[in-house]
Amino acid sequence: MFINFEYLKFSGCLQDIRVFESFSDNVQVIMKIDDVLIPNFRMPTRIYEELENGGRYEFYGLVQKSRDKQKNKGFVMAVKAEDGKVLEQSSLKYTSQLGIWANGAVIAGVVFLLSWIALFFAIGAFDKSGGSYNGFAQFVSDLTHYSLTIAGLVFFGFVGVGINLFRKATSLETWQSIAPDKLVQRFSKMHR
Repeated sequence: MFINFEYLKFSGCLQDIRVFESFSDNVQVIMKIDDVLIPNFRMPTRIYEELENGGRYEFYGLVQKSRDKQKNKGFVMAVKAEDGKVLEQSSLKYTSQLGIWANGAVIAGVVFLLSWIALFFAIGAFDKSGGSYNGFAQFVSDLTHYSLTIAGLVFFGFVGVGINLFRKATSLETWQSIAPDKLVQRFSKMHR
């Protein structure tokens, strides 16, 4: 359910870049860097428009890390040109974080509902309150508190991921370096 990804930087001579699919504000590309074909990457259209074949670049990307290589994808957050100029879409730092938090809120809501129902039956099977109205009201109150705690923990997990993404996006030099030929091994041969 959770997407496991890494913050990776890879660099080399961009020999070719082609748009595989276009979306509203980003494009899915196939890049050839140092004779290595790297598939399944998205990047903001603004960054794509600035790239030139033959230029040396350092790419900063979020790369999904799944055992199923067919599902792995990457997203270029920023690109540093040879002259040191950083190409980035500043709004990504904030919109990505807000998107993660919004997804976390929705998932936490679903977790609250499911945990409330599960706890209702699980605790109800062992509850011996005698069926009084006050006993049932206390039972429902306890269920709500437990479910809110579980949902809150889930949401705060997403908040942590969002904060970490923002922190990483503002300090690109901390991203782990990987060679293009090692990076391509994370993707299925179907995509190359």
